[in-house]
Amino acid sequence: MVSHYALHNDPAFLTEDILDLVVMLELSALIILAEAADVPKITQKVFIAACLVYCSVLSAAPLFLPDLPNWDPDTKVQILFFAAMTPKSQFISAYGTMAVLLTKAAVSVILQKNDFMFLRCHYEYCLDQLDTSFAKLAATDPSCIFYSDFRRALQEMGVSDSHIFAGFNALDIQQSGRVSLQNFRRCLKDVFTASPDASHVSLLAQFCQEAFCNVSGYASLDSMLGLVLSQWRKIRMNEFGQLLYHYLMQDPGVERLFRSASFRTQSLLFASFVQVGLGWLEEKDFRRVERDMTSLGMRHVGYGVHPSHLCVFQLALLRALSNRLKGLPPEAEMAWSVVWLHFIAIPFTQGLLTTEETEKRVVTGTVRDLLQQATSHKSFLPSLAANLNNVPGGEHNWSNSVFRDAAHELSHMGILVSFIQDTAETLYAGEMLNARKRLRQVATIHWDRGVFPRHMLTFQHAATMTFREILGPEVFSSFAETMWAIFFQVEVLDVLLLAPFGETQDKVESWALSCKVHFVDKHSWTLLMKIASLDEGLASKGYQRLCAESGKDVQKLSVDDVVKTFCDESMQHPSWTFDRVVQNYCSTPPAVALLE
Repeated sequence: MVSHYALHNDPAFLTEDILDLVVMLELSALIILAEAADVPKITQKVFIAACLVYCSVLSAAPLFLPDLPNWDPDTKVQILFFAAMTPKSQFISAYGTMAVLLTKAAVSVILQKNDFMFLRCHYEYCLDQLDTSFAKLAATDPSCIFYSDFRRALQEMGVSDSHIFAGFNALDIQQSGRVSLQNFRRCLKDVFTASPDASHVSLLAQFCQEAFCNVSGYASLDSMLGLVLSQWRKIRMNEFGQLLYHYLMQDPGVERLFRSASFRTQSLLFASFVQVGLGWLEEKDFRRVERDMTSLGMRHVGYGVHPSHLCVFQLALLRALSNRLKGLPPEAEMAWSVVWLHFIAIPFTQGLLTTEETEKRVVTGTVRDLLQQATSHKSFLPSLAANLNNVPGGEHNWSNSVFRDAAHELSHMGILVSFIQDTAETLYAGEMLNARKRLRQVATIHWDRGVFPRHMLTFQHAATMTFREILGPEVFSSFAETMWAIFFQVEVLDVLLLAPFGETQDKVESWALSCKVHFVDKHSWTLLMKIASLDEGLASKGYQRLCAESGKDVQKLSVDDVVKTFCDESMQHPSWTFDRVVQNYCSTPPAVALLE
């Protein structure tokens, strides 16, 4: 405070005014520290509480202490917003105002976890966080962020390269290879203001994930499951089952299988199959879902269900969903396709197969021979192109939606068949990583061209129809048809759909090939943990979790179990690097223990 005597330069009260100034500076320092963007939450609470108590005591003291200086009640002082006040009232009101403001701050910081309302406004606080984040990323040049600096910083945060690239492209509005503070604020303002209590690490990872989702159409597994389940809740099972039955019966093979079944009963069973599968997925115990769907598939062997019928069912499912939901946007189709194929259709199909039929070399060798014989016929590609528009419930009008004209259609069919043939050859030679890397490279190209899962499913069934016509039942037997269905669903379509999560899967599959064992023991598990730079303690916890969630004896844990486990884990955290995915898995208690 500045007293009346100090204004007249009375040295008797100079000490008092210096002390007043020190008090105000001390209070200002406490407030600045409390508002600093990088101060931990507990430190902010302590400072805000201290400021609140301090100001409350000082503002109340003049009311109870009669021995205050005898100030001139007629003196007026103009200081900041404490204007036109008498000195005594100024002393009370100044600290009183601070106390009121700090009361608001104390309530927001101490009682409301995610709300920051200090002396500055919420928006300004978030801009400070943004500026601090920008300064940390702008390592080379303080005025802008280069991709190399952005990539290095986010790699240290555990963000994968594909998401880093998508995030930087979203920030680089002018496509100049650098990000200015203005563009950084413009792009991240909403992200930071929506979650002011979150660290800049998590907010940048969230932004990169959203940018990647906008480019590729892929969200995290939680987002895809949430979308699928929310859409399913809008559907009436009775009407959906009848529609699904109607689409399925358009295929002659399926119609023969259920010809004698009751329409009402079978339509409800079809809808119940979808309901049961999604119900199991809602608990997110993916290894249990896999076991239950495989068991369900085994029970359907006696009903005459063939693996090729799963393609027809998926096409009918997407068509029925589009009908009942008044359209199925690309992101919804991608979510349904990933969830249904990876977690339901493939495990169900595995239950329909014998041990021989699940042998990769048998599958790829049979498909390789099929394609070699089929492509030797000149009529194969024209027949395939014709069948594309005749698949029951499939995607029609390819020439209008995907290809420019009939000539372009035939040319592209030749390229696609050749590519699939090369994939079968590569897999048969044991070069699984190379084959899958090539498939993932073409995934983005296909999605960008508007080729979606329903197109790939239509192609699979059209190829099945063409094999029957060209090769006949002697060559394209029931066994060969099974091999084609397994190959396309597992080795082609599933790999294409899971391309955005391929970084973790590649490293785990590379480890699987180097192990050269079918079952996983502690030694082989330790080798995988070393790739992720994990210590023995975390590695041991991860092994215990794997054993608990697999539902198998320790001696029967297979390499495929590990591959599927980390593939599913990476789908839940698509923006994370392999090391971070493994670390999170090993440090999280088993789902079985969480349910208990």
